[in-house]
Amino acid sequence: MLYFDRQIDDVRVAVWHLTEDYEELLSMLPDADDVQTEAEDRFSSEKRILEWTAVRVLLYTILDRQVHISYDEQGAPLLPDYEGLDISISHTKGYVAIALSESSYVGVDVEQIEDVEEGEMSRVEKVRSRFVANDEYAESVIGLLLHWSAKESAFKLLGRENVDFLEDLKITPFDETNYEGQFNLTDTKEDDTYLVWYKVFDDFVLTLTNQKI
Repeated sequence: MLYFDRQIDDVRVAVWHLTEDYEELLSMLPDADDVQTEAEDRFSSEKRILEWTAVRVLLYTILDRQVHISYDEQGAPLLPDYEGLDISISHTKGYVAIALSESSYVGVDVEQIEDVEEGEMSRVEKVRSRFVANDEYAESVIGLLLHWSAKESAFKLLGRENVDFLEDLKITPFDETNYEGQFNLTDTKEDDTYLVWYKVFDDFVLTLTNQKI
């Protein structure tokens, strides 16, 4: 089902909650046979097939037309039938997200908030040293997830290879207790700073960044 849909500046960001099974998702598409064929040709994993289909349902729901998604050499999504509309896609357990804009390049990311037993470390805590530098601040699990997610969003936006999450992308400290807001992320290689919008939900975080075309 459509879980979240908002216009943020010139970017539309939407999230689909995967409450449906595969057949239900296909029934929501006018050209389901083509989507089914492409999904099952591309993937053997039921989870990936479900996410692939949910992205198409989400696009159809908010655009009110079914559009084809292709991919460039680096795997970034494109909308060849919808000239001038930039798209970014992300998925995590139970959710898929898209960002769309006609006047900006966009990057979106969703990351699951894990349920862990008391005294155990979450996955993001275990790999903290891979993406949070010593001059960055992230005290809570939510803060860590937002750092990771924001850097994933920026990586999609930048569209270049070999981005070092520790050295190339730096996040300005922000108030982790606010569950919706904005903070700055700097691309140190190009000396560019981007504004990252974020929102924390019950079981995932969502980040979005963009650059005017």
